Amino acid sequence: MSDIHQCTRAKLPLNLLFTLLLETIRMVFPSRGCITCKQRRIKCDSVHPTCGRCQKASRGCIWDQNEESGLLFKSENAFAQGKPRRPWKPRERDLEPAEVAAISLTSDLVLDSPTSLSPPTEDEAFRFWLENYVFSDDEIPEFAREYSHYVVAYRDKAQPDSSLRLAVSAVSHAVLGHARKADKLIEDAEKLFSQSIIKMRREFHELTQDNIDELLITTMLMALYENIMYGDERHHIQNQGSSLDPDIIGSRFWEKVCHHEGAAGLLKLRQEHGWTPNLVLERAARRQLNQIRTCILRGIPEAPWLEDGAQFGEEGPMLELDSIMIHVASLRQRSLSLFLPKSARFSSQPLPGQIAAEAQDLDAALESWARELPEDWRFSTQPDSTANTTFDELIHTYPSHGHGAIWNRYRAVHIIVNSIRRRALSVMAQCSSQIISTQAEQDICQEKIASLATDLCRSIPFFIASHIIAQDSPLPKRVVKIGSNVIHTNYEILPKLATLLAWPLALAVSTETVPEPQKQYLKIKLKSVANTLGDSALESVADQAEFKF
Repeated sequence: MSDIHQCTRAKLPLNLLFTLLLETIRMVFPSRGCITCKQRRIKCDSVHPTCGRCQKASRGCIWDQNEESGLLFKSENAFAQGKPRRPWKPRERDLEPAEVAAISLTSDLVLDSPTSLSPPTEDEAFRFWLENYVFSDDEIPEFAREYSHYVVAYRDKAQPDSSLRLAVSAVSHAVLGHARKADKLIEDAEKLFSQSIIKMRREFHELTQDNIDELLITTMLMALYENIMYGDERHHIQNQGSSLDPDIIGSRFWEKVCHHEGAAGLLKLRQEHGWTPNLVLERAARRQLNQIRTCILRGIPEAPWLEDGAQFGEEGPMLELDSIMIHVASLRQRSLSLFLPKSARFSSQPLPGQIAAEAQDLDAALESWARELPEDWRFSTQPDSTANTTFDELIHTYPSHGHGAIWNRYRAVHIIVNSIRRRALSVMAQCSSQIISTQAEQDICQEKIASLATDLCRSIPFFIASHIIAQDSPLPKRVVKIGSNVIHTNYEILPKLATLLAWPLALAVSTETVPEPQKQYLKIKLKSVANTLGDSALESVADQAEFKF
């Protein structure tokens, strides 16, 4: 009853609170009853090893493994269940030589401190995450910033025992633990994450205009944490006993998106209550959470209340591209029927000709967007014959890494628009009762896809720390310039730069019509990005074609 009174006091809609709270918490705080009673839908007294209900009915009392061990929290990964942790880095015998070369430097990380082998302090873990994963103000323009850019400012204002502080600590320990391959750091991260969940549950019941921003960042950090910690184990568990191939929208990646849904719910809740908007943070969160890029992958339309980027303060080229991508998400959803055999299509589904025409309009809009960009958005192309770095000995240089990221977002979207149009034209020719030749138009689409994929390949060296110094060191240092800052690192791709490459590379390698030379180069770089970020989901995208365009 106290929870209901608190909800009423905060004037929160109960259904939204349950979406934000129960779905987020339930996976970590399971029911304490035995499995037998749960299946019979009766109340369990939770007495171990045999509950009263089962004893009275002479039934076998079956417990979840975590309950038998007396665990307070639900085990979300194989490690928490006592199973061996997944290997820290790819087994080289499973990789091609070029892949090994691309990945080897990203998996050997040390801190500059001579005490790097001693147990790290809280500040060391936070500093490592801050330096490697978070852009400073002068490193990336505002139009390319996402929520992580604002974490530090809110963390500094938060209470020491707040869910935000605990979530930041959990993420910091997780990324440093993966970098050092240190089980103790990972265990500490798991404890901190559980504490953050407990604290966040209380803070949700006290939601006000004053703490909504803090909770928004916390939920986004929790999604990041789960990507780092649980991706591989979750996918492994889901695939056990299943012979199904990955589908065209990567369904198995979207089983647990409650943290992103919770963050989106917080944005909507602010609108419903008429609370003063925080456009800078909301805009940054919208760019990353349950929004356009995710919708394109999932094959679902954007939520109507998130569609208008202008309401969140987007403007200029970003607003124009944002609007086009909203339509691409809708096209992606409508085009899924093209993957079905003719006998499985319904009359209510869009005709291939309609999809082809819509894709042609979007192709023209994207070409116009690129053509009309202001001069300070332009990139240049130079020759560079650096081995193992370039695709065709040509590389791009951009005004900033933020500009390069948006150009690559444009290329990825433009690739899939032409891929959808090409597929629609092919299906249209096959299904027509009349002889229709669409080959010339298909060839034009293919030429555009190849050109865009090549430009995507040429952009990647700009993000790579390709200049090796101190070569006599057992772990050679690299240097990369971000904005006006020169950063020394052991990564091939610094984590914060890797985050800018992840989405466009994932789309490109998932497009069947991208030519094989470009696709293989992009797959190698996507694996390097995945290894840098410790993101097993991205590894799976590179290896198993989790999506199809």
